[in-house]
Amino acid sequence: MREGDHNSPVVRTAVPGDAPQLATLARELLNYERSLNEYAGELTPWASTPDELRKQIRHPHTRFFIAEQRGEMIGYVKAVIYGRRPKRSEVGPARWFKDVIERAAREAFNSMMRRPRPNVRLAGGYIAGAFVRPDVRRSQVGRALVAAAEDWFREQGLGTSELHVLYSNESARQFWEEVGYQPLAMGMRKKL
Repeated sequence: MREGDHNSPVVRTAVPGDAPQLATLARELLNYERSLNEYAGELTPWASTPDELRKQIRHPHTRFFIAEQRGEMIGYVKAVIYGRRPKRSEVGPARWFKDVIERAAREAFNSMMRRPRPNVRLAGGYIAGAFVRPDVRRSQVGRALVAAAEDWFREQGLGTSELHVLYSNESARQFWEEVGYQPLAMGMRKKL
């Protein structure tokens, strides 16, 4: 699905200039999830703004893969690497040093507070968001976006990919199972 005629969708990595269109799709996803579950939480004003998405696009452990058709964005997947510290060459010396200081301070605070240390350190891929416009669903766009994210995870040496999906979103649960994801746990919430 990466190349084809003018009408075929193309999947590519997002660049900062894609942020306004990406923000529109991100808001559609957040509003759709809210329509499925009123307890999903309120949208924060910054969550799907172009400025916030530009920051995320620039982060070395985050990739947005977008699908376009006839120059219009029709879907995206946000892929994130977790449990791995960015290298100095990826973020620059100032940001890397700031991360080192913050991590040391956090570890010192946790030690003083006698907080337990984690039993395991995990690293893997996480699909932090996926959305395909309703008018192009069931056209293999979602599968192509997921494949692009998983390819990137493999290139980074990761052995797993995880995600969360709203339990009330049956079509999404079915899609994820069709592309090979298996349920791990079920979160629950009670309104008080």
